[in-house]
Amino acid sequence: MTEPLAFLRACGLRHGYRGARGRYLPVVAGVDLAVARGEIVGICGPSGAGKSTLLRLLGGIEPPTGGAMFLDGQRMWSAGSRPRRLVRRGAVMAVFQDPVGSLDPRWPLWRSVTEPLLARPRSQRPGRNERRALGREWLSRVGLAGIDPHARPRAVSVGQCQRACIARALVARPDVLIADEPTAALDLTTAALVLRLLRDAADSGLVIVVVSHDERMLSVLCDRVMALRAP
Repeated sequence: MTEPLAFLRACGLRHGYRGARGRYLPVVAGVDLAVARGEIVGICGPSGAGKSTLLRLLGGIEPPTGGAMFLDGQRMWSAGSRPRRLVRRGAVMAVFQDPVGSLDPRWPLWRSVTEPLLARPRSQRPGRNERRALGREWLSRVGLAGIDPHARPRAVSVGQCQRACIARALVARPDVLIADEPTAALDLTTAALVLRLLRDAADSGLVIVVVSHDERMLSVLCDRVMALRAP
């Protein structure tokens, strides 16, 4: 049986920082990863193993200090280079570990949730009223049907902000979703809803990479799990 073609591929990915006296401190050491469309891959490991840093590399947020990244066969990152323009804007979306901090405190939730839709060509961008309706719809999809879509992030709970961030990541129908502890602030019932959403999104062709300390959750959600060790 032929293995599915990888849509997201990391080859010998490395990253580190310069510490005191110019000493190089490795964080991610030579990671190889290939993820096909429709696949969910989990990443676990102890604190300091480079899980969150690896996600930032995979999402094009930080450049590697070694190795290369490919998206749909196109080189996205290589050491010392600038990122290439992706297949399309919004092709990679992220759910960050700090949900409150990753939402603009001045914006109502509907605006934050639908912001990725503005990455489309101007002629395809929804108007303000349509964005409000879509924001309400996507908040409902993540179990927030009863919340005021005009509420600001500080007026709702951390778990509600986390769900709003998940809605924001999915609304633009990206090719790749990277998620750092996406269920950490959720109760069991809500976490199950979010996991079902992620599974459905993957079944429709989305590539998903999830970092978590919750290995039980990863075993339920993911097609396979990769363990990182501190370099």
